[in-house]
Formats: sequence, C-alpha cells, structure tokens
Amino acid sequence: MGRNVKVILQPVKFRKQSHVAILCPDHSEVDEILRELNEVEWSTGYRFWHLPYTESSIGELTDALKGVAVIDSSAFRHFKSEKRVEKPHRKTIKRNKPTAEQLAKLKKFEAASLERGYSAGTVKVYLSLLNVFFGFFNQKTDQEITMDDIQLFLIEYIDKNNLTINYRRLMTNSLRRYFDFIERPELSKI
Repeated sequence: MGRNVKVILQPVKFRKQSHVAILCPDHSEVDEILRELNEVEWSTGYRFWHLPYTESSIGELTDALKGVAVIDSSAFRHFKSEKRVEKPHRKTIKRNKPTAEQLAKLKKFEAASLERGYSAGTVKVYLSLLNVFFGFFNQKTDQEITMDDIQLFLIEYIDKNNLTINYRRLMTNSLRRYFDFIERPELSKI
C-alpha cells in the first residue's frame, strides 16, 4: 500500500515567510505522521499541511514519510529562501493511542455521522479530536468516563499544552456529538 501514495512538496508564502506546502490526497497514515512533526500546521483555507521552510525541513519530511509515500520535492531544486529567524519549536505533545474497542466505536460514530449528513471533512475533524481524547483515557471505556474526567482532560491536556480556544471549542463540540451518539446525555452538556 505505502509506495503508491504521492506527496508533493511545494514552496509557498505563509505569514510573509517561506513555507513548504505538503500536497497529498486524503490519506490517514500520512496525516498521522504529519501531526507528530514539529511546526506542521493544517491550512483550513487552502486544505493542505505546511511547515516553515528551513534547510533541513525537506529532509525531515522525506525521512518521516519514508516507506509510506513517494516524495516529489523537485520544486525546491532551484528555490532560494530569505534568511529565516528561527523561533523556538512548539513542543510536540506525546499522546497515547485509543484501544481497539474505542476505535471500533469511533468507526460506528463515523458511519452514523455521515448518515446524518455531516460532511466528510467535519467527521474527519471529529474523529481526529476523539482519537486524542480516547488516547488520553485509553484505560477506560466510554461508559466509565465521567464529567470529572472530561474536566481533567480539558485542564491537563488542552490548558497545560497551551492549545487554542478554537481547539478547545472543537474538542468540546466533538465530545458532545459523541456522547449524544452513545446516549450519555449527562456528558453531552459540557
């Protein structure tokens, strides 16, 4: 499966800085790898991943995606970038993976959400956020999770990692939808 996914790296300007646009068809394995890299961001407007261009960024991307995708970085052969002022790296947040049981329930939630008419993009965001939440609570089933657990997650994961208000809003919305789906209305009132 891995070698037939093509990823194209393209120079772009973002916030007046040279960035590397990572163009790839929707591919979950590539998305998961990119989420783990420092300074990689998703552009909701342009709908691609990108990161600041540095001398080493092309090599780091190639190494990270090795075995999963074929990388086309030919657009950078003659690319000249202005000197970039290095800013401190965002720290990478290490997170656990959900259990097989939790992943199976998330698949059912995905199917039900698509049936209800949610867009594929919205469902993808919900699943990504719910994967983070259930990775945090991979020792509990969704029936064991309490409102105190949700509050703990909001403080321990979102606040302590200085994640944005928008991230917090998306996370709480995702949790509401999921707990409505599994018929736990007491938790959907976050």
